[in-house]
Amino acid sequence: MEESRRRFLAALTAGVTGALAGCGGDSATPTGDGTDTPTAAETPGTDTPTAAETPAETPTATDASTETGGAPAETVAVGPDGDYRFDPESFTVSVGDTVTWEWASGGHNVKPDAVPDGSDWSGTSGTGTYASGYSYSYTFETAGEYEYHCSPHQRLGMVGSFTVSDE
Repeated sequence: MEESRRRFLAALTAGVTGALAGCGGDSATPTGDGTDTPTAAETPGTDTPTAAETPAETPTATDASTETGGAPAETVAVGPDGDYRFDPESFTVSVGDTVTWEWASGGHNVKPDAVPDGSDWSGTSGTGTYASGYSYSYTFETAGEYEYHCSPHQRLGMVGSFTVSDE
């Protein structure tokens, strides 16, 4: 009886461990320091990711643009005061301007809902979220209306929009 119980528990543990190993949905490679590095190659362009996704509890990542050499035209707070919002929620910049999103609280990402034809903006990389202190910048070269959201909190109203003007 005891031997049957041990085999059952061992099989149950192996099954649960195997099932959990397939969870996550994101293609990432462990780095050995507890973070994952996305394995998809980044596309060259004006989006300049420089850090891996980190768990929301680890405030260490930065994804700042180095191509502009100056201050961003607009800085958006992501989750300020622990709220599910972007601040500002909407704004206007010019073609060639850089927008920087700075995480004031963790567990958020930036994903586009609508972009103008010709734009290759895809928001933050991967499907994960980022920690407080994270920063993501992108230089916009295509004029038009952009709409975006935070995937985990879109239903709570964490959405934003902006216009890139060619004037």
